[in-house]
Amino acid sequence: MDDTTSRALISLDLAPGASLDDVKKSYRELALIWHPDKVPDRVKDRATAKFTEINEAYQWLVRHPENLRMPSSSRSSAHQRSSPGYRTSSQTRQSQSERPRSEYARPGASGRTGPGATRSGASRSGASRSGASWTDPSGRAGAGSSTDPAVQRVRQAARGIWTDTRAGLYIYPDIDADRAANYIVALQSNPAFSGVASTVNDLLVLYDIDGSGEEGMAITRSNHLVNNNLGTRYDIGDLVEVRLKEGFFFWSEIVVRRRGSRTFELAGYAENGPGRAMVSILRNLIG
Repeated sequence: MDDTTSRALISLDLAPGASLDDVKKSYRELALIWHPDKVPDRVKDRATAKFTEINEAYQWLVRHPENLRMPSSSRSSAHQRSSPGYRTSSQTRQSQSERPRSEYARPGASGRTGPGATRSGASRSGASRSGASWTDPSGRAGAGSSTDPAVQRVRQAARGIWTDTRAGLYIYPDIDADRAANYIVALQSNPAFSGVASTVNDLLVLYDIDGSGEEGMAITRSNHLVNNNLGTRYDIGDLVEVRLKEGFFFWSEIVVRRRGSRTFELAGYAENGPGRAMVSILRNLIG
């Protein structure tokens, strides 16, 4: 099976061996989930990109149904064909062997790495945006290093939950340096986030909601939950309860309750899978 067909199947949440009927059924389901008219305005751009990807994958597969039956040994001949207009977004450019679909927490998992986990940020030596810096997490002790108490606390809270680049969820030490740098720059442009995080090292969990790193939620080394999409900022030490209100389609609300308050506040929107992961980490941090 050629690489383009493999990527198209992944985009439609299908495995090799899927039939054309499977393709059509999955396309209808995913198109309903990702249609830009079905999501909040703040995530419409990301939904539009995903919706476009789904359409292109579907068009490629229905135009080349013979590729669904093509064995892996035919890959070389398949590459001789003209390339389609189909492309994948930066969030979904992984093979199925790299990321187990719909798995954010695994019983018995040891934490930060494993099949499906990535080390997208650990090998980077610099950040692409001014005002943010990156230090290799495996390096010497200090802010953002594995010996930092804040890092140890978050890693323990995230035990069994892995980085998932397809979903935009990054957990230390797998923070994507470029996206984290974009996020830090966005935080620094808003006085409301002053003192929360100043370098990439200060981000211990990042949920990249728009695919660029510029908008999303983060748990910081200063023990804050911040969302520059909504402009919310919470001291995790002041929180006593976190809930996930799953939506009818794909998006959920993460709501939190502060100490001394009876009402819940909206902390942010998230896809169901990353939302469950973020809530699990926060609950563990709250204790």
